Amino acid sequence: MQVTKLKFALAALAAVLVIAGAQIARAARPAAPSPITDNSKTQRYVLTGTVEAIDIPNHQVTVDGDAVPGYMDAMSMPYSVPDDAALKALNVGDIIRADIVVQGNDAHLENIKVTGHAKPKT
Repeated sequence: MQVTKLKFALAALAAVLVIAGAQIARAARPAAPSPITDNSKTQRYVLTGTVEAIDIPNHQVTVDGDAVPGYMDAMSMPYSVPDDAALKALNVGDIIRADIVVQGNDAHLENIKVTGHAKPKT
């Protein structure tokens, strides 16, 4: 009788270990990729800088921008501007404030406001 109880206890313990092992293995597997990735999250940053060049056919403006905390160091680079009217309202030398809208590897400028005009370099 005691041997039967011992066999039953060992069988029950083995079953518990198998179930626990399966749960640990399932928890250790990487999650399946989500259809919505981090690249789909839209982030916004404030850019201030001076317009260096305007490329209307390619919908771009090159801005010598100040550092954008949490996003990038100060640098001169081209930005996409999907709003044709906003792009056409800019002039080289304008000092601007705009929103950099970032989604995945794409970025563009929105809400562009001219805040001044740079003094000519002498």
